[in-house]
Amino acid sequence: MVLLTKSKFMNGLQCPRLLWFANKKQLPESTLSDEHKFSQGHDFEEYVKKLYPDSVDLNSLDFKENLEKTKEAVEQKKTIFEAGFMIDNLFVRSDLIIPKGDCWDLIEIKSTTKSKPQHIPDLAFQKYVLEKAGMKVKKCFLIYLNKEYVKNGEIDPKELIVQEEVTNQVNAFTDIESHIPKFIEVMNAVGYNDIPIGQHCNKPYECPLKNECWGTLPENNVLQLTNWRIYWKLFNEGIQDIKDIPTGTKLAAKDEVLIESLEHNPYISKEHIKHFLSSLNYPLYHFDFETFDTAVPLLDKSKPYQKIAFQYSLHIEQEDGSIEHREFLAEGGEDPRPAMLQQMKTDLEGTGNIVAFNKSFEISVMNKLAEDFPEHKDWLLIAINRMVDLADPFRAFYYYNKSQKGSYSIKKVLPAITGKSYSELEINNGGDASMLYFYSHIKLKLDNKEEIRANLLKYCGLDTEGMVWIIQELKKIVCDGR
Repeated sequence: MVLLTKSKFMNGLQCPRLLWFANKKQLPESTLSDEHKFSQGHDFEEYVKKLYPDSVDLNSLDFKENLEKTKEAVEQKKTIFEAGFMIDNLFVRSDLIIPKGDCWDLIEIKSTTKSKPQHIPDLAFQKYVLEKAGMKVKKCFLIYLNKEYVKNGEIDPKELIVQEEVTNQVNAFTDIESHIPKFIEVMNAVGYNDIPIGQHCNKPYECPLKNECWGTLPENNVLQLTNWRIYWKLFNEGIQDIKDIPTGTKLAAKDEVLIESLEHNPYISKEHIKHFLSSLNYPLYHFDFETFDTAVPLLDKSKPYQKIAFQYSLHIEQEDGSIEHREFLAEGGEDPRPAMLQQMKTDLEGTGNIVAFNKSFEISVMNKLAEDFPEHKDWLLIAINRMVDLADPFRAFYYYNKSQKGSYSIKKVLPAITGKSYSELEINNGGDASMLYFYSHIKLKLDNKEEIRANLLKYCGLDTEGMVWIIQELKKIVCDGR
């Protein structure tokens, strides 16, 4: 007999194919990032439990024992974490239930900083199963992180959490019974080959099967267009290949460029590029941060999910083309920000532009550093005012290569314009950099710390050296008239 759990119910709401693969345990292996997200939820729950010292915690019990101990604790009117309920082929483990006379309050704990639409059907399915099992649910609540909480010494669980009643929203979700037989049918199916691509591939979460499903699309498909309303309209009308877009379809200017590049590649607006280059003030300080974040703040002067910079790379480019490289990578074991700020102040000293790719990220990190370390505020604000965004000419499609597939990220732009890429690096994206640092320097789950440090320096260094190369190529475009 298959069991429809709350996680599988949520899978089914997003996509039947996702549900089938989840039920057959055929989803891609979890990554270090996936494990990190799970651990953040667990860490937050531990602080919630501190608010209920007389509760029963059934988290560590196996399936059968969990059901038995839940029955005992319910009879004793105990507050219960991870109470398990099964009726027919439905099963849930509820984060927290609290006795209220002859009724119970049902509470879902989420390591988010606000309530989200997908939390409601999650609770609604739990409520349905509990009531079918003979429980009377009085009210439903969400517990999540207080995004304004600032750690200062020992964490106060009362200040860390926000509790929000969502009983009315849960009661308004009345589609449980209509979904259950459909989901059971999918789970019992021998196979599931239909690939229903749609907006649900990214909502409420990016589906782990997305790369496989989207891999069936034409090489140049309408989902690469920049206007999502237009591309989903075309897709839902059965138009997948860009070449099949009907003549006269109203498109954004960027999408016109994207389509033109399929015939005349790359697309170049020389005058716009020339204007961008002429606006730069040398020397150029090519700069990039790497950060980690946690649900429950680990460091004083930090909030839930605050980006904590632990590394930066800096390539200083003089107008004559000479380059100097500087870098910082925290050792771990203590707050990396004070030592990093001291070195940054020296390394960024000057008046030339600080160049970042998508500068809003670097600016957001610097603004928080200025807020948390006010003794550095003045020079940080000056540094922010010196910043320019190398992504601007690519965001505006002043340069566009069809190999970018609609993206202007540095991971797409660098190989498109220089022929060089991150593919040969051991670490080739920011998410991996963050996790590998965190679990080798902070949580000490990985023991190859020195190897990771070497790979982190190579990765972050390429981010800033790549910006030097990109500007060099832009200069060639202006000079040779390509």
